[in-house]
Amino acid sequence: MRILITTGLKSSDVGGPAQYGPKLKEEFERSGHKAKAISYGIIERILPVGLRHLYFFLKILPSVIWANKIIALDTFSVGVPSVFASKLLGRKIIVRIGGDFLWSAYVNRTSSPITLVEFYQKMPRLNLKEKLVTIFLRFLINNASFLAFNTDWQRQIWKSHYGMEDKIAGVVRNFVPEKSEPGIPKLKNFLWAGRVIPEKNLGMIRRVANRIKSRHPDFRLDIVTGEQREHVCERQKYCYASFSAAYTDICPNFIIETVSFNKPFIMTAETGLNEIYSSGGIFLTPKHEKAWEDSIEAMLDYRVYNKLQEELASLHQEHSWVQIAREYIDIWKKV
Repeated sequence: MRILITTGLKSSDVGGPAQYGPKLKEEFERSGHKAKAISYGIIERILPVGLRHLYFFLKILPSVIWANKIIALDTFSVGVPSVFASKLLGRKIIVRIGGDFLWSAYVNRTSSPITLVEFYQKMPRLNLKEKLVTIFLRFLINNASFLAFNTDWQRQIWKSHYGMEDKIAGVVRNFVPEKSEPGIPKLKNFLWAGRVIPEKNLGMIRRVANRIKSRHPDFRLDIVTGEQREHVCERQKYCYASFSAAYTDICPNFIIETVSFNKPFIMTAETGLNEIYSSGGIFLTPKHEKAWEDSIEAMLDYRVYNKLQEELASLHQEHSWVQIAREYIDIWKKV
């Protein structure tokens, strides 16, 4: 196979999703296939919506001509131009659904405390840009060869709203690393790393943390943004626990990576992560502030904490890049 990977992220970008392009390329080549990866550059990042899609379409077109199989690693930024180019040239394309661009755009524009499920149930009033995103997403769904979700939870939500057929959608789990030796935390710090945007619900967790800190001096909330990947990884190794209070966090790589160090987690129940980790952490509604306060405080008790660690230690959910690459190749053989 001649495989083209399109991604909005470079390997130097911070965060787990940035590793998907180079890691898949490496595994495809190791399996005897030819592979190219094309990512967003400086120009795409400064162009407005529409123009950046057109630019990226023209940028990838020669490689789409070269390839006979294509995988796009997001929906809107690279997925739409990649599907358009694939449709034009008759290529088979898999689109990885790793988030929900429409919901995210709405929540971060309006600061509305609405979950992914609530968003699709109520479908609030959208602005012009979001209406255009909806049109493009429907085009993508109707023209992609296959949609690879990372959780069945999101697949069911999209199926209910967009009415896509079962035969064009399935689940390819996120990369789940092998277990690593945990570091011993110096204090009871709860760690989160990512972009500080409204959908992450950080205002709520800061209020909760301030109240807990007044009663537990050894507690600390660590919110990290903009750090290099290796620095974040070191923090993950030595933290007490990780958290995500987002209104929705579909399958957070950050939590998965921290769990590899056998660190318990506390996170939003609006997620598909419980398909991987049914135990070893606490799942809470993102709007129930008192429940978060009580649960974090409970996890400060070593009896609760040690029980969660034991649950994590009993789980073996590793999902390697070799397995992921093989699953994509198997899909191409069927579509």
